[in-house]
Amino acid sequence: MSTTPSPEQLTLVQALFETGVSRANTMLNYLTELPIYSRMSAVEILSPQQLQVKLLSCVGVGRTGAMELAYNGDFDGVAQLVFPEETATVFVEAIADRQRRQLDRDTVRTQTLAEVGNILFNGLMGSLANISERGITYMAPKFREGTVKQLLATRQRTDETWAIFGQAQFQIDQLQASGTIIIFFEVSPLSEFLRTVEQANR
Repeated sequence: MSTTPSPEQLTLVQALFETGVSRANTMLNYLTELPIYSRMSAVEILSPQQLQVKLLSCVGVGRTGAMELAYNGDFDGVAQLVFPEETATVFVEAIADRQRRQLDRDTVRTQTLAEVGNILFNGLMGSLANISERGITYMAPKFREGTVKQLLATRQRTDETWAIFGQAQFQIDQLQASGTIIIFFEVSPLSEFLRTVEQANR
């Protein structure tokens, strides 16, 4: 198939990710007891090389925190949530209670990002599982930290591996703060993913 999905296919993929982020946002509202507003950016389909360039433009060359999850089923891949430093700070402020704040700064940050990452992955993987014919199997997410190059270094890719890239933006008016979580799913083969999405919407 063409590596450029049709507008109809992109619309379906967009709706899939918007549903996952919305589900996660409901849980974040409950966890923080604060009204949080979320919005999913337009998704893009990128090659592995384009993905690296895109991530560098978003977070730069320094180290950043991320949650990673490997999955398989009708299609296989690795998903990652990347937290720019300003976004990590916003969620620590929103979630970390007094007891947690007594821990050292790095521990508080890691625990908070892991908690947010688990919630977001639950929403996103739930959306994928709903459309999959054989179901989606995935390992427990794990926290990683490093440069963009390091975060992408562990991948085993084929010519059929493409990345679905988007950004989930969160606004917390009560804290006068906002943050963006970068989301990407490396998926192989892309053709099978798009076929599954289309089949589920017929």
